[in-house]
Amino acid sequence: MPRVTLTVFALVLAVVLVPASFGLATLERGQAEAGVVRALAGQAIQQRADLTAYLARARAIVLITSRNSAFRDFYSEPGGRLTKVRAGGRSLDRANAALAYLERLYPVSIGEACFIDESGAENARVVRDKRAVPADLSFEEADQPFFGPTFALPAGMVHHARPYRSPDTGEWVVANATQVPLPRGGPRAIVHFEVSVESFRRAAVSRDAAGELFVIDRSTGRVVVAGETVQRAGAPLGLPADRRFAALRGIASDVGTLEVGGRTATFRRLHPGRGNANDWVVIAVARSPAGSLLASLDAGPLGMLIAAGLLLAFAVANLRAGALRREAETDELTGLANRRNVMRRLRRALEDATRRDVGVALLMIDLNNFKEINDTLGHSAGDMLLRHLGPRLQEGIGARDVLARLGGDEFAVVIGDLRASGGAEQVAQRVADTLKAPFALDGMTVHVEAAIGIAMFPEHADDALDLLQHADVAMYQAKRAKTSFEVYGPQRDGHSRERIALAGELRRALVEDELVLHYQPKVDIATAEIVGVEALVRWQHPARGLLAPDRFLPSAEQTGFMRELTLHVLDHALAQLAAWKAGGHDLVVAVNISAVDLMDVEFPAQVTAALDRHDVDPAQLQLEITETMIMADSERIVDVLGRLGECGVGLSLDDFGTGFSSFAHLRNLPVDELKIDRSFVQHMTEGDNDSSIVRATIELAHGLGLSVVAEGIETETALRALEGMGCDLAQGYLVARPLAPETLQVWLRAGGAASNWSPRPLLTDR
Repeated sequence: MPRVTLTVFALVLAVVLVPASFGLATLERGQAEAGVVRALAGQAIQQRADLTAYLARARAIVLITSRNSAFRDFYSEPGGRLTKVRAGGRSLDRANAALAYLERLYPVSIGEACFIDESGAENARVVRDKRAVPADLSFEEADQPFFGPTFALPAGMVHHARPYRSPDTGEWVVANATQVPLPRGGPRAIVHFEVSVESFRRAAVSRDAAGELFVIDRSTGRVVVAGETVQRAGAPLGLPADRRFAALRGIASDVGTLEVGGRTATFRRLHPGRGNANDWVVIAVARSPAGSLLASLDAGPLGMLIAAGLLLAFAVANLRAGALRREAETDELTGLANRRNVMRRLRRALEDATRRDVGVALLMIDLNNFKEINDTLGHSAGDMLLRHLGPRLQEGIGARDVLARLGGDEFAVVIGDLRASGGAEQVAQRVADTLKAPFALDGMTVHVEAAIGIAMFPEHADDALDLLQHADVAMYQAKRAKTSFEVYGPQRDGHSRERIALAGELRRALVEDELVLHYQPKVDIATAEIVGVEALVRWQHPARGLLAPDRFLPSAEQTGFMRELTLHVLDHALAQLAAWKAGGHDLVVAVNISAVDLMDVEFPAQVTAALDRHDVDPAQLQLEITETMIMADSERIVDVLGRLGECGVGLSLDDFGTGFSSFAHLRNLPVDELKIDRSFVQHMTEGDNDSSIVRATIELAHGLGLSVVAEGIETETALRALEGMGCDLAQGYLVARPLAPETLQVWLRAGGAASNWSPRPLLTDR
């Protein structure tokens, strides 16, 4: 072709294609930038939620620790403070043990924890969970960011200091401190612990994320948490690499989008609260610069020719880029979509579902025994299994559903256009069914099971990150319950926004006396007479109504609040017991206690003090523990149980059959009652297995001198069967549901349980 023809062709191509390409590029660029902003905003929101959760958890933990009697007892013993510190002794050992216990309560390693009085001198101190020599801080008091501000706060408030470099560990830390409730007239003191700012860094900050995450302290102008390219945490913003963030110090709004060094960024502000000195801003910065080469081209004739050539080059480059993009969004081992790919497609599915008013579901799939296969057969066999797993899982999902490997043995399925509420569960069941057939690996037959978690839009979350987190929570619930799949429920989620909010309100609920007790009767099967009740806590929330324990007890466990909650329940149950006794009703009340209580050597003394305070016979109190508790630290727990038995209170082993204890183990425990778990009782009339288990449990328990309670009795048939097996006591809806004290009082006056059993509930309070 002549050179002139080539030139004309190039000009025509440029005239036709360049304007069109500009329009397409502009449209695509706008859509891409909008998607980037949404992704960055999601990351910033999640990081801010994590920081808020950190502060709430740290606040609860330091408050719980400060109320440990070890600190009060240190000053109660005779002798001067310095003499006692030098001499050591039991009270100082207990104070150090209380500080070291912070390590168990907080999810990351603690740099330093100490107990300091108002003179500025440390009394007890641990560094990285190891006891350390206390230091005299009186000459450095002004340099301690937590010291003065903590004493300036009212009792019961926590001071969260701005990040500073710890002189003990050399790391940048945030200090959390509160006053210790000590006897009046004595010195004031605080408990303080430090956590490295590196603990704030999210695992999601990786090369698969939409952007780099930073946390900036507006008040000091320093980096709190650094991303991948900026210098270390604690660096001032004035340095060249950080100067791009300097404008954030003057930002008045809490939420927004801005440009940082030519890149798109979103920010979310974490407001400082009372006692929280951290005025932080979370920033998510896009990885690639904004703008496009095409947008800057000159539109003249020469530019047209250049553009034509560029378009041809871009066409080739786009083919190559498409291949690279597919490679970047494909899991190398299985050929499935990877995490980045599935998150992009999940966000697109949510946008489409919002427009069309349909649902979306995300399934999280995790193999139950993959580590065992890897360890036994080797990693090559594990890789082979993962490659075979993709096609097998694909059989259970729809043609339009997206299957991805997230990493390791975790897979995900995105189900778009979900119209039926049970559609996701049907897919999960089909996926589980595909795994029933064994896999052939190098001539060996391997059986695989999986746990599947389901989260749905819009019921469970309204963005991709929350949906992924909630599906993950449901998956772990399926693992614990040993079921094929579970659907996400907020009441099961220890990290949900509602649970975080409830955790923050629990202390107020205790002060305002919003926690109430309902009582479920225990009845003698032979005589049909009520012999006792089990105290069950409820929360009469001013806004949410009456909350069942599964809505807030997990929060209490995760925030270290169970000790105070147990003592509250114990005190109110004994007060009610004394009132019933004054009214002529002689009962035994059972109170559930936690593993935290059994790890505290002071708990037996607190139980005795509560009995004395309400003038209750110890024989009228029964404490219920579970199998899993006694397996955690059996030697220490058996010692505490022994001391409780010496106090004269009864001990009951709850949920028997669901844990790992054995009858041989029971011989070493000072329990006098065993409660058969409801899962066996409710199904024992449906088959021989559960019936045989219940019968054997009753016979062996009686052989050890233990009385037996059957939980969850709902039918006359089950009751008659238990009566024939010689079971002692019954508890369940056939007898009565948990009742408010005033309702139970009416029932007691009417004679309690009927003398002849009936197939309908004895108390129809449903």
